[in-house]
Amino acid sequence: MLRGNYSSSLSNKPISIAAGLSEALGAGNVALAPFGASYTDGDRIPTSALGTPDGKPGLLARYYNADPKPPKPAAPEGVPEFLTPLAVLSTPAVTRIEPDVAGRSLDLAEVTNYHKVVWSGFLVPPVTGTYRVGLSGFNGAMTFDGKAFVELGPDSFGASPKLQTVKLIAGQRYPISVTGQSRKMGGLDLVWKRISDDPVADMQAAAEKADMIVAVVGLTSDMEAEESRVEIPGFKDGDKTTLDLPQDQLAMLEQAQQLGKPLIVVAMNGSPINLQWPKDHAAAIIEAWYPGQSGGTAVADAMLGKTNPSGRLPLTFYRSVDDLPAFDDYLMEGRTYRYFAGKPVYPFGYGLSYTSFAYAPVAVTRATQGDAVVTVTTQVRNTGKVSGAEVAQLYLNFPNVKGTPRIALRGFQRVELQPGESRNLFFTLSARDLSTVTLHGVRQMLAGHYRVSVGSAQPDTGVPFQSAAFDIDQSVKLPE
Repeated sequence: MLRGNYSSSLSNKPISIAAGLSEALGAGNVALAPFGASYTDGDRIPTSALGTPDGKPGLLARYYNADPKPPKPAAPEGVPEFLTPLAVLSTPAVTRIEPDVAGRSLDLAEVTNYHKVVWSGFLVPPVTGTYRVGLSGFNGAMTFDGKAFVELGPDSFGASPKLQTVKLIAGQRYPISVTGQSRKMGGLDLVWKRISDDPVADMQAAAEKADMIVAVVGLTSDMEAEESRVEIPGFKDGDKTTLDLPQDQLAMLEQAQQLGKPLIVVAMNGSPINLQWPKDHAAAIIEAWYPGQSGGTAVADAMLGKTNPSGRLPLTFYRSVDDLPAFDDYLMEGRTYRYFAGKPVYPFGYGLSYTSFAYAPVAVTRATQGDAVVTVTTQVRNTGKVSGAEVAQLYLNFPNVKGTPRIALRGFQRVELQPGESRNLFFTLSARDLSTVTLHGVRQMLAGHYRVSVGSAQPDTGVPFQSAAFDIDQSVKLPE
């Protein structure tokens, strides 16, 4: 899963984690063990596995404009107009070869906003095996080997891909056709996933000759998209009912760990997941999110040391939804890293590097110019053996007044350092930086005792940091 739901299917060639590692290490050094049938199935079928009726790469596409004469079909109650059937002319406005199934009508001046498109050709699998094949999106239908195969009606909008399981032989040409329509809005993808009939045995066989195991886990935007209508264990209509990985993935991780090889977990997701099991058992974790079309190359570069990771978590990774307040409770207590009093699996701001950093003691001085109230200075040094980027983060602890945050990020600086190199860091904090909002909705800089910390992440989370304290003598009310 490389792309989130707000992205174009017309991006460059997708590079999976397995493909990225194969390109970096050589195909003979990477063995892919397919997973079993899963809720996360549905990868876009590559152009290399498609052929036109006359044997060329891609599919033959025919675009039929809407017939303006018949009356507009009435939409069933509750069905948006863009999901209702469309009457079209019998002669295509455009016929051409396209790389795959994807809406390209905006390239064609002859095609109106209201149209139908039919793609036809052959599916040519590169490897013999069991596949789940079908469509994702809405308003579409597919035939396979001359027979009706998959249909996406109005109930498919926001749903998971619709897939059928078939046995395919490498190099054999299987006739397919896909029909979709657009009423200003349309969207189809031809998708598949090669799966294993016995994933545990296949994983064991692949691991016998392996130096390490890379387990790619996570979610898909079909599950966690805001318009999702998926109802499966852990998900309901775009909301998550658990932070855990799907149970089949957790079982796979446990089976992989029992094989006795170093286990690297790559997580691909768009929201926080419970990474407690990988934290306790894996040799390394890479949070890849939905990394984009070349995500496999980026992950391989980070895994093999071509790049030195320097990302920091922009949110908190909790252990369970039970750690969080109800979503209809609008109090801030327990929400976000600023008010969360429990112990997360990984805190906001966390992230590791292939090198190490150390911080000099923090000095706090009163500012005398501009809007600044205090100036914070320290020094960071690369104490490791390789170059790397550090994200120095400044956190503030406030006076002990009801309603103030437990802690808050008030500045950060990214610095590139060679081994042994040092850099002086300067931060200025204004009255607004030092302010908080009272229970009565008044923003003010409070009089009292403050603590400022600068380090690789939040203080007291097992990373290098330095702290200093200072006092503000008088409260100051600030403009809203």
